[in-house]
Amino acid sequence: MKKTLSVIMSVLLILSLCAVPVFAADYDSENATGFVFSDSGITVTEGAYTGYKVKGTALSITGAGTYVISGSCSDGTIIVKKNVTGVILGLDGLTLSASATAPITCNKGSEVTIIAKSGTLSTLTDDKYNNDDIYTDTELYPDIENAVIKCKDGSNVTINGTGTININSYGKNGIKSGYDLYEEDGNGNATATLLSTASLTIREVTLNVNAVANDGIKSDKELNIISGNISVSAADDAIKCDYVMNIGEEGTEGPTIKIAKSTEGIEAAQINIYSGNITVNATDDGINAANNDLSSYSFGYNQYGGYVYVNCSKGDGIDSNGTILLKGGTLEVYAPSSGDGEPLDSESTVTFAGATVLAVGQNQMNQPLASSGASYVTFGKSSGARPGGIFGGGNTAVVTASNTINVKDSSGNTIYSGKAVRNASYVVFSSPSLAGGSSYTLYNGNSSAATATAVSSSSGNQPGGQQAGDNQPGQSPGQKTEENQPGWEPGQQQGNQQEAENNTGTGDKSSIVNTIIEFLISVWNWIVSVISKIKALF
Repeated sequence: MKKTLSVIMSVLLILSLCAVPVFAADYDSENATGFVFSDSGITVTEGAYTGYKVKGTALSITGAGTYVISGSCSDGTIIVKKNVTGVILGLDGLTLSASATAPITCNKGSEVTIIAKSGTLSTLTDDKYNNDDIYTDTELYPDIENAVIKCKDGSNVTINGTGTININSYGKNGIKSGYDLYEEDGNGNATATLLSTASLTIREVTLNVNAVANDGIKSDKELNIISGNISVSAADDAIKCDYVMNIGEEGTEGPTIKIAKSTEGIEAAQINIYSGNITVNATDDGINAANNDLSSYSFGYNQYGGYVYVNCSKGDGIDSNGTILLKGGTLEVYAPSSGDGEPLDSESTVTFAGATVLAVGQNQMNQPLASSGASYVTFGKSSGARPGGIFGGGNTAVVTASNTINVKDSSGNTIYSGKAVRNASYVVFSSPSLAGGSSYTLYNGNSSAATATAVSSSSGNQPGGQQAGDNQPGQSPGQKTEENQPGWEPGQQQGNQQEAENNTGTGDKSSIVNTIIEFLISVWNWIVSVISKIKALF
């Protein structure tokens, strides 16, 4: 026991020493090397870091260090070279445009933190020629990157700071992150040897993305939006990730995300929302858990916290090619008043497990609904049993655009209120406040529209079962762990494992150790939180 505790304390101490500078809200400019861009060139202020090259209005970063960049240039670039790690790019009121390429490129295998200095506004812009789908002549356009900030395969890029970054994309994407980097054979083909994994992380920063041609933010592998204020207007998808997208962190306020315009608002194979305040406006699916290039993958939308508001004029409010798990937070969805779009559309099961959900639309959902620790009630369209699932019953509901929607209990107490975006005749509501078997009434403005009985399930079983495939929510390809099941949280014991421990007489020791570990982890989280707040002051 003493040896175990000693190891745990040593690990926590090492982590505390390593973790402090990773997500600094600002950079240390004391020893930084400075660059001032202008249309005539780049002025250098020497510092402690010499890993750079300057040619005209092109800045290349060749070594680790802190590089502070300011000024204004109508055609310039910043390029972090391949496999260069430990780079901090401090944006100190930089205005940088580039023609037929990206203003900032982080090459393959690089590790870069882009920090917007507190109180400053930096603006990055490309032009229409930065799109190789249209401009295919590689001799005429040799440096096209298809994004304003381009993060290539195997790169790990964090965008943070307490300043503001405006991204104007006229070529293709606003921010584009690549896939994992693999070793190549003699013919330039990728082998099975992994060199570095790719990820894009956004935190603290105020980020405004305007993409007039394609996606706002796009990642080929992993996208983490932890905190900050992110606004996106995009011609296609606002925020997209091919595999796993994580928004917020448990126990935090999370990011504020406002999607003013998009075809599909948020899309990823696996979407996990832990915290935040998210508003999605879309002309197709509001949020889509899908990837047409993947098969045998456990697609899913999983909400554990935060507030999510979805308004889509076509398509589905939430569309998942696998499951929808609504475990925490609040979800408010307004689906189209015509067409075949549904408020919640799942290829498997929609599970109400503790989130407060108001889903409003014209069409009744065709997939099974399941209750796991939370009741739900449906108003409108039909009565009797739902195909393949449980149906709450009720009369046809009519919700009128711009009217207040109220769900009230039998005593007339309002449980939830929303405002209808458009006319609708089908409403699903779930809340921890609902009691299975009790009667609830939907009000359209001041008028009673429908009354129905809430459904609950003590079994927690999901009709239709788990989506086929090895990969579970939050996993990347290749990971196969039982813990990564829908609804699993760190620290949960698997039933058979606990039973085995008890049978061998070791359960009590494991329980004590687990309790101590949980306590130490909570202390560690507190330390990190305090450090983060202290660093934010500087």
